[in-house]
Amino acid sequence: MKLILDHTQRLNLHMLIGAQRGTVDEVRAFWRLQDRINLSDEERTAINFQINKATGTPQWNLQGLEPVTYEFTDDDYARIKKIFSDWQPGFVANERLWLEPLLAQFDNSSQNGSH
Repeated sequence: MKLILDHTQRLNLHMLIGAQRGTVDEVRAFWRLQDRINLSDEERTAINFQINKATGTPQWNLQGLEPVTYEFTDDDYARIKKIFSDWQPGFVANERLWLEPLLAQFDNSSQNGSH
């Protein structure tokens, strides 16, 4: 299954994946996904990625990089989809900018008879 991810989606998904708990095998699968979608040093420079020293939160420019298409195995696709459906802390309304287009990709794949 394909997902088209912009850099904001990649950064946020990387964080969500990193917060998952599981068995050693599950954690290794999450690490593999993180490694796959992680931004390169060049990409981080292009979007001026920084960690705010006062709050410890990451910051970056919303413009600057083209989205990247990723082809995921059925297992990895299901794993990513499950992260969103099971995310215990929940989401806040201002995450709509990156979250809604990503969730729409999952919705579209379900409507097309996939997953």
